[in-house]
Order: sequence, then C-alpha cells, then structure tokens
Amino acid sequence: MKLGTKIIGNFGGYTELWNGVVVDTDPLTKGCVGDYAIDVKWENDGSTTKIMRGELLPNGNGIGYMTEENYYNG
Repeated sequence: MKLGTKIIGNFGGYTELWNGVVVDTDPLTKGCVGDYAIDVKWENDGSTTKIMRGELLPNGNGIGYMTEENYYNG
C-alpha cells in the first residue's frame, strides 16, 4: 500500500465519516501471508491508528475501514 493512500473510517449510524491517509507501513508486522500493518493519520482529530491491511473492507459496504477509492466505487 502506498503512502498517502486515502482511508475512510465508516462507523455507521449518525457518526461522521473519518478521513485519513496512510503515513507509514510496517511490513515486519506480519499477520496472514502478505498482510502487514499500516498507520493511518486522521484529519478529524490528528490521531494515528494502526490497522492491519487485511482489515480494510474490499468495497464501500459495511462498517469499518476502507480505501477512499473502494468507498466511492465499491
């Protein structure tokens, strides 16, 4: 995953969408084969969240994290 990739956090209900960007990747943090951690810095409050790349939803359906491209084109 490229640095600067835009990430959307969709937490459902009446919660606003969170918008962030990938600021770091950690290929040494291994999960399943080919999975690794990414750090997302949120524009909403400036915090950073570590997420496993495999946790990103493949499309815009559902609650969780996804790339901006998948959210709008999913």
